[in-house]
Amino acid sequence: MKTPKTFSRPSTLSAIALALGLSVAGQAHADFISCTGTGYDISGKVSTATACTILAPLDGKQNDNPMPGVVNTEGFFGITDWLFDGKWDSSKSGFVDSSGLFDFGGNGVSGTFNYVGPNSIGDIMFIFKDGAGTNLVGYLVTTDDGTYATPFTKLPFPLTGGSLVKDVSHISVYYRNGDGDGDGGGGTPPSQIPEPGMLLLLGAGLAGLGLARRRK
Repeated sequence: MKTPKTFSRPSTLSAIALALGLSVAGQAHADFISCTGTGYDISGKVSTATACTILAPLDGKQNDNPMPGVVNTEGFFGITDWLFDGKWDSSKSGFVDSSGLFDFGGNGVSGTFNYVGPNSIGDIMFIFKDGAGTNLVGYLVTTDDGTYATPFTKLPFPLTGGSLVKDVSHISVYYRNGDGDGDGGGGTPPSQIPEPGMLLLLGAGLAGLGLARRRK
């Protein structure tokens, strides 16, 4: 049985920023390509996906190893403090699954996944990797169970040899704590904007401290 990690829910600021497509942990460092375009749409290849992106260029053959160093350097979804959970590897005998958050089943073309993590969770991302003629594809996902299919199709990717699809080499699972502290992930924490009420309380506390000192 897998031992789940402890997570916290994303902050309201983080959720709003992600919904608007804004960076919540610094500026993105790489160029990305839309998962939808003329003649293709791979945004629905993961049934629970809320967002999708492709690392440019389409035939860049980037690997996400070291994990999570590459995805943080590239700034997937504008986030630079991703943490690595584990991966489902179709290139190894027996389809090795080292993810602590999901149980994967299937093959390099399609399959299923079941969430086995804790009840509270921060942001979660799947990274799909293959090789020649492709590049990393990222999906923001929920904690629901779902299905996947390879996103490596002829359009948008320049696949060679007449292939219409390519198998997935592996699916890496990344997560992010809701407080954005990185939990040792080595990323850059997002800037937090204090709420007005919190600023008032802080000001009142400082004023009270000053009066107390004067009375001594």
